[in-house]
Parts: sequence; structure tokens; C-alpha cells
Amino acid sequence: MMEVTMKTLSKMSGYSVSTVSKALRDKKDISLKTRRIIKELAESIDFVPNNSAIALRSQKSNTIAVIVPQIDSKIYGSMLNSIQHIAFERGYRVVVQQYYNGENGAFDSLKSLRNGGIDGIILIGVSNELDAIKKDAADHFLPTVVNKIEDTGLHTDDYKYSGRKNILSLLSKIDSYSAGIKLHMV
Repeated sequence: MMEVTMKTLSKMSGYSVSTVSKALRDKKDISLKTRRIIKELAESIDFVPNNSAIALRSQKSNTIAVIVPQIDSKIYGSMLNSIQHIAFERGYRVVVQQYYNGENGAFDSLKSLRNGGIDGIILIGVSNELDAIKKDAADHFLPTVVNKIEDTGLHTDDYKYSGRKNILSLLSKIDSYSAGIKLHMV
């Protein structure tokens, strides 16, 4: 089966690529009737926008990364649940990366994600390495929230609440960062 691109959708609809793009993004300079026609066609042929192209144009990927030491932990699972729920509500995708509490594990994970494909990062763990990262977070060029877990004996709801605070803090930093405001990234 052939991949359906914006250009393909343009040819099939009889509208220009620019009109198709604007219609799919609900731009008001395209009539409601034209937007409806293009959206219905796109849905009928299972058109999926190219997220890389969108990110290139907007300089924003709508993707955040969450770095945890252990994915199968009840603590991190509870936090990830809250983070992902809010991120999805706000139109963000979540990429989860696991590190191990070895030497430089969290820092190496953080470094590997700073390639332009992520809008912000939440780093969670118990390692003393996180203290150093937290001190240096303001020097990083991406919005970053570092959460060192001090008490691993809390109730699951406490970790969900902590995850909620982390994602809301990160989204606020991403908004500020996108607006060009210099901010403290911790």
C-alpha cells in the first residue's frame, strides 16, 4: 500500500498542498466547507500527518521524554501513568527511557535525548547523580525537570501526584521556553 502524503491528498482533493495543509490545521482563511471536504477525504484514506515535517516547520515536536531508572517499578509506573495522562490531554507524546543506577546512567540518558527531537525532559530517580544534574540543569538547552525521590515508602497516590506536578511544571517550562523567556530549568 502506498504512503499517503500531503501531496497525494492534494492531488486527490484537487486543492493545493498549501490549502490542504491549512485545512488540516483548521486555519480560518480556508472555508469551513473546504476544511470539511479535505478532512473527510483524509480520514477516508487514513491520512496520518508526518510528525517530523510538522516539528521541522513549527520547531516543536510535541514530544516529551521521561527518564526513569526502572520501568517496572510501582513508584515510577504510578508517576508515568499521571505524566502520560496529562501529556496526552495536552497533545504531547511521551517517550520513556530507562537508565540503570550505574555510573553516569541518568546523565548519559539525558545527553542522548538532546538531539532536537524532544521538547522537554522529566528525569526521575533516587541516584545521587541526580543532585549534580539538578545543579547543572539550567545550563541545558531544553526544559528539564529533575525529581529525586527521597522517600520510596509512600503510597501510590503520592507518586501519581508527584508525576502530575512534574508534567505540569515541565509543560509550563516548555511554554515559557517556546515563548523565548529565559528561565531557571530546575
